[in-house]
Amino acid sequence: MSDSLGARWDAANGRPAGFDILRVFLSVAVILFHTALVCYGKGAEEVLWGWPYRQFSYFIVPSFFALSGFLVAGSLERNDLLSFLALRIIRIFPALVVEVVVSALLIGALFTVLPLRQYAHDPVFFKYFLNMLGDIQFNLPGVFLDLPGGRFVNRQLWTVPFELKCYILLTLAAMVGLARRPMLFLALALGGYGWAAFRHYTYYTSLANESTPSGELLILSFLLGVILYLMRQKTSVSVLYFVASVILYSVLCYLPVSEFLLAIPVAYMTVFLGVLNFRVPYVSALGNYSYGLYLYGFPVQQAVSALLPDYRVWWIHFPISLALSMLLAALSWHLVEAKVMKQKKTIIGFMTGAGRLLRAQVRRA
Repeated sequence: MSDSLGARWDAANGRPAGFDILRVFLSVAVILFHTALVCYGKGAEEVLWGWPYRQFSYFIVPSFFALSGFLVAGSLERNDLLSFLALRIIRIFPALVVEVVVSALLIGALFTVLPLRQYAHDPVFFKYFLNMLGDIQFNLPGVFLDLPGGRFVNRQLWTVPFELKCYILLTLAAMVGLARRPMLFLALALGGYGWAAFRHYTYYTSLANESTPSGELLILSFLLGVILYLMRQKTSVSVLYFVASVILYSVLCYLPVSEFLLAIPVAYMTVFLGVLNFRVPYVSALGNYSYGLYLYGFPVQQAVSALLPDYRVWWIHFPISLALSMLLAALSWHLVEAKVMKQKKTIIGFMTGAGRLLRAQVRRA
């Protein structure tokens, strides 16, 4: 008889190495996927959404969200709500803020075709800093105008608003006690799932015509990751279930009107791989760099494409971009993310204190 997700999780003290390996793999996969766009243009990227690449391309981002849902649910269980929110803020925003500043003041200033004074006074330049708040702006004035990948500076940030929505939904669920009622959480998630599917296929298109995973699919993948954590003691780590999930996912990838169903096998495959507690030398240690790879990958790829136009072939462009992105990711972790995390007790204490003060003021009012 197979053991449970919870047993594997507990045996690894809440840190199975599989999740770190998977985060690195998915971050590298995003950069590899974007290589088609930055080297060859939109047409080449669209090829990757069709046969036989769809099974690979459609797994990457939903898997990231399922992984996040599982791990974030664990964070919510270990902390009170204010501490949980503080941890989410310090995990996401410091590195994001630094990356936005680097993109605007360094990459943008180096690659703009405009005079620097005009660049710095352009309204598009100022709007770009809204990325720090999750209001995603993809372009900088006069930057990357003639590249195969278009004018995008930070195309990968399109997922940030959906990630923030996921945290908001989980926070609301915790506030009304759903995080302690996994079956009710599951029922409501599936109800929302059905409504989203109806809405999507009434007003939009089927998966057969989709070029990217929808935001609804990402949110559902996150919620199913949360549910798998809440039901971890009752959910088996089964090779049979994993193989069945792979087959189901592969079939659904090529059926019309089936996108939302993908979240179910994706979530199980992701968590199954995540709780496998085996270590790969060096790769497991790189798990801390995955967020930096996500943040810096696309800007680096566009910069490499602009600097080396004669080498826009994937097998040259990809390793160069990956090496540079890994370097920036390492700097982001050691100079920004890790330093902020070392102060998390102080930050959490400040935020919880501010929260108590605010609640006291509301009661007096």
